[in-house]
Amino acid sequence: MIKNRVGSRRLVAAAAVLTMTALGLSACGSDDNDASGDGGPVRALLYAQPTTLDPVVGARTAASVWSTMLEPLIDTDDDLELVDTGIITSWERTDPTTWTFEVREGIEFTNGEKADADAVANSILLNRDTDAAILKSYFANVKTVEAPDATTVVVTTEKPQYNLADLLSNVFLVPAKYYEEKGSEGFAAAPVGTGPYVLDEVAAGRSISVKVNPDYWGEEPENEGVEFTWSNEPSQRLALLQSESVDIALDLPQAQAEQAEKAGLKTTTVDTAMKIIAFLESNKAPFDDPQLREAAALAIDREAIAEGIFDGNVIPDGGLLNIKPGSEPAEQVDADPAKAKSLVKGSPEVPITYPAGQYVNIDEVAQAIGGSLEAAGFKVKYNPVDYGTLVKQIVGRQLNGIYFFAGVPNVAVPDFFASGFMKSVSITGNCPDPKMDELVASALEQDDAAAAAPIYEELNTLGVVEKHCYVPLYRMQHTYATQKDVSGMGFNALSAMDFTKVKS
Repeated sequence: MIKNRVGSRRLVAAAAVLTMTALGLSACGSDDNDASGDGGPVRALLYAQPTTLDPVVGARTAASVWSTMLEPLIDTDDDLELVDTGIITSWERTDPTTWTFEVREGIEFTNGEKADADAVANSILLNRDTDAAILKSYFANVKTVEAPDATTVVVTTEKPQYNLADLLSNVFLVPAKYYEEKGSEGFAAAPVGTGPYVLDEVAAGRSISVKVNPDYWGEEPENEGVEFTWSNEPSQRLALLQSESVDIALDLPQAQAEQAEKAGLKTTTVDTAMKIIAFLESNKAPFDDPQLREAAALAIDREAIAEGIFDGNVIPDGGLLNIKPGSEPAEQVDADPAKAKSLVKGSPEVPITYPAGQYVNIDEVAQAIGGSLEAAGFKVKYNPVDYGTLVKQIVGRQLNGIYFFAGVPNVAVPDFFASGFMKSVSITGNCPDPKMDELVASALEQDDAAAAAPIYEELNTLGVVEKHCYVPLYRMQHTYATQKDVSGMGFNALSAMDFTKVKS
């Protein structure tokens, strides 16, 4: 992590298309404000527009904007370990089902509400109790959350849960009264937090600007603010950077990164923990047939995708629960087209649903996997949708066949994917199995991560290798480029961004 107090911020990956003309107008502004070093904000160009600035219901991939204004309950360091520099300054597991947290004194939200233990407790409960909460399944085991005084929060769980403190590094602090008054949509339109920046201006569909919070309790940013614009077209992002219309362009594919380097711009590549995963819906035809799930898993060649579509600039990864870059599963499924073809009888129809334009080259990936499935004997139907629609269809259990979804582990523990994807009651719920539910619960009840590790290996093998419900494809490498005089950008393996040190 580059800067602890904003260490749990996340990369936006939401669906939006913006024309060059509109983006240029939004990004460039007037001649008097064409560079952050001249007194204007840092101009950051994102891959896509955030779908919401509400951290309770928003996918964590949209946190690059909201995390400038809102802060996680617990900070993490460069090694993704918990540290005491944030809102919560200490934590203790006082018995197997009880955790006690101490809250930093003297902090207020920018609207004047106290950022005390009551606010911390409410933020945890919002993530547990809100129907649309993106983290709801992770907090299902939480029994009570109480604030006996202004600086103490006590959380009890139904069953032991070794990683509760880790999960709080992914919960963002919101003001209770304001959030209740405004509701999710109202809060998203005007977020209020305790972070280093406050909302400045929103140009609908074009830009979101934040400016320095003059009353920030922590270290003051080294710039005046950040202006976020977006374009999901890589050539546009590169062109805007080359024309000096933006200071930082995020998420550049290899071809554009090479062009940026040739143009004298600075590029940085980070090996991330973000995985693109193919989910096979086992509740409905055709993949309610285990043999057809196996055939699909064997037909998909992740190595060929990495080389043929990405020119080797993603990392093939056949594991689901190996979170940190560099780690590998004990077992995985390797491509075997001949065996895949032998398992398919007739011409079963398989819809392939994917968020068009959402992830780098995802359209090409869908076509490549569709071609592999057709070669195995499946009849493929492509179903491109926008990201928001995909999420609603997944949560609403409306899909069948195969769909692609990014796994973004905002907490560096295997349970983030285990509880998020593998439990019967989870985000995807695509492979309900009492044995997997039992293993997820058993892992959490261990004393620590080391004791839970072999259980996660067993769980990975069951879901990926034996049941073929999940086909992990590859981990993303994130390349961003900056103007040559820009420095201080923070970006880590969990796609956390820190703009506070950026200057030119």
